Amino acid sequence: MTLRERIVLAVGLVLLVVVGSAMAVTAAPPGGSALSPGAALSPDEQLVVREGLVGPVDTLNPLFARTRAELDISALLFRGLTRLGPGNSPAPDLAESWSVSPDGRAYTFHLRRDVLWHDGTPFTADDVVYTVLTLQHPDYRGPLAGRWQGVAAERLGDHVVRLTLPSADATFLASAPQPILPAHILSTIPVAQIRSSAFDRSPIGTGPFRLVSIDESGARLERFVPALVEESASRTLPPLPLDPLAWGRASTTERGVDAFAFTFYPSNAAVAAAFAADDIDAAGGLGADDARRLAAEPGVRILRYPRTVLTGVLLNLRFGRTLLRSADERRALLLAIDRDAIVRDVLGGMGSRADSLVPPTSWAFDQKAAGRVPFSRPQAVKDLRAAGWRRTDSRWDRPGVDGAVSLELVTVDEATNPVAYAVAERVAAYWETLGLEVRLQPLPVQDLVSDKLVPGSFDAAVVDLNMGVDPDIYPLLASSQAVDGGSNISGYQSAALDPLLEKARLPASAGVRKERMAALQAALAKELPILPLVYADYVYVVRDTVHGPRPREIAEPSDRFWDVLTWRLAEPAGP
Repeated sequence: MTLRERIVLAVGLVLLVVVGSAMAVTAAPPGGSALSPGAALSPDEQLVVREGLVGPVDTLNPLFARTRAELDISALLFRGLTRLGPGNSPAPDLAESWSVSPDGRAYTFHLRRDVLWHDGTPFTADDVVYTVLTLQHPDYRGPLAGRWQGVAAERLGDHVVRLTLPSADATFLASAPQPILPAHILSTIPVAQIRSSAFDRSPIGTGPFRLVSIDESGARLERFVPALVEESASRTLPPLPLDPLAWGRASTTERGVDAFAFTFYPSNAAVAAAFAADDIDAAGGLGADDARRLAAEPGVRILRYPRTVLTGVLLNLRFGRTLLRSADERRALLLAIDRDAIVRDVLGGMGSRADSLVPPTSWAFDQKAAGRVPFSRPQAVKDLRAAGWRRTDSRWDRPGVDGAVSLELVTVDEATNPVAYAVAERVAAYWETLGLEVRLQPLPVQDLVSDKLVPGSFDAAVVDLNMGVDPDIYPLLASSQAVDGGSNISGYQSAALDPLLEKARLPASAGVRKERMAALQAALAKELPILPLVYADYVYVVRDTVHGPRPREIAEPSDRFWDVLTWRLAEPAGP
């Protein structure tokens, strides 16, 4: 994924482009009726999780999904070759196993033979090849193309596929959860027309749930089980590949989730109000104040999922610019920011300060290598002076800069991402207290990306960057990516850092990779090409009747469903 795509996904471009294309359909596959999930229970008999999402939903095709609601629902409908496993390591999903070539470029996946699409069609290697080729097609205009450019997809058999990368990349398996699409439905539709096809509103996946209905008010998904095992009077569900823990026999007091009933709301405030009114059982993405207020009621708890999204300061360090070229200058800017106060006041304590571009919950994080830059305004002043800055009256003068130093700080507007905007306000205030002249400019995300970040028309930018569960910093800072169209938007180039960036993404044992990541973090701590600020948690409020969700580090909010097949609902007591 390119940096531009990481920024677009993180700050929520979709909130600007989805303007309410209301749907009113009953889901059915374009080529026939949906496969019945065995001896299905009637809606009145089903145990249902009622969840509120900020809508509307314009598409449920995972190749085009952008909004939180679209991504959440499609995550339950579709699956990838791998899934999140223990410690966020890749675990089998649609692929039951894989092997890697000695040069680290070719990944051969052996696919499961027992997987069906929701319409009953067997899943095969054709589906994998079709999905990769679609992501690479010039007519594809979705948000996921970046990581798949240059990846060769070969069908080696009905259930064997080989994906060959342009260069070795140990983080590739972190992309393998990419949802796979059904070739038997979509291969006859031109790529440019997929977005407007019937599949967009009636998707067929291989996920643990299938779409039953959707309209402008909400969507209903039911557990997809081709056959149910009846044993005595109990109802049991067979294990599925996605399940990290095998399904056990249903107890007399609780059983697995039969369905999700999603209701769409216009805002997080409306979702919180619906939860307070007992209209829904779960709500995600709420602010700390709303979450704590709801959790103060009996039978409600807060689940905090640490995210891999870094809110940081991207600096313009392109060739020819002299401002902020010195590491002392950059360190002074970071010293002047009280990141612990931002966690406390902006995130409401539901997050952590960032000491590195590697999330503190990551397997790769090394606190010793990352170091810890304290909040110290006096030290910030000393570092500026060490870089040649001079304080004159109420302004700072710097060699090579005419007049007082002035910084333009750009960020996304408050309506799109209130947290990033609030963090940017704090950063501007801290820098002004240091004596700098700061011009804060919030912008719609389209303008932020196209008018400021891509052409390099900025001094500093507060943005969200998704570092991923297997952090890959190479696209952000490698010199080779600083060219036009590259993902190194900051323009930072370092002959010393480049080999560390390259080594950190090469396949190796876990121990060697951790050592390489530590060396990279030590170099980043010295140079600070990007200023790390905070990592916000994903906050999920649920009623105590919903058992099983287990917080873990996640890249996307929809990753909270990683263990959904182990969730249980308290069954109403009988008469």
